[in-house]
Parts: sequence; C-alpha cells; structure tokens
Amino acid sequence: MNTNRRTEPFRYTLKEPVTLDLHILSINGIQMPSKPVRAVLFNISRTGCHLSLPLNINPENNLVRIGMEMNLTDESIYLEGILKWNREQQDCFHYGIQLDIPEADIECLPRVLRRLAGEGKILVR
Repeated sequence: MNTNRRTEPFRYTLKEPVTLDLHILSINGIQMPSKPVRAVLFNISRTGCHLSLPLNINPENNLVRIGMEMNLTDESIYLEGILKWNREQQDCFHYGIQLDIPEADIECLPRVLRRLAGEGKILVR
C-alpha cells in the first residue's frame, strides 16, 4: 500500500545551478522598468522554484511579480511568478517563487522537467 501523502509536486534540484535573466515586472501593482537582473536557479517544481539574486527585496511587505527566461534545455521557456519568501545567505538573497503558469502553457514545464530527468541533470527531492 502506498502511504505517500504528498500534496505538493516533486521539487527537482538542478545538479548544476542555472543562471538566467529575471525581470521585476511589478511591485505592489506598479509596473517596473524592464531591466534584467542575473539570477541563479537552484530547484524547480511545477508550482514554484528557488533562486538567488543580488537584490534585497522584501516579499513579506511587497507583492513582487517577476518574469524569467530560462534555458534549461535547448528549449527556452518564459515563466512568471510571485516572490513568496526570502533569506540572506553568503552575500546574496535567496527567494521562493510561486509560479503562475497560464493554462495554455501548463504542459510546457513538466515536459522540460521530464527531459532534464532523462538527461540526468536534476535530482528529485
């Protein structure tokens, strides 16, 4: 009998963190100028991810919407989400992102994650 009661999707840890361009789209509903910030992606699931930035943004007091372009495989994907938590660690700031994937693109990320798993580039946590 399977006793797995997991309600969240599996989190996939990248064996090699991926550098990507992140854009802060809005803070508290106010549009921000589109200037990319280099971010490092550590893990990802179908609903969220963990990354680091050189910026200190307080998601507890601000609604921060971000967009990011990722090249996890030869297929580039664009994802948007909301900063949910942060912590400072070794001169950079780590963030948890709640992804907001449109219904039309709902299968894109799982397809990329399956491909990465097949190539041995991610670990399931």
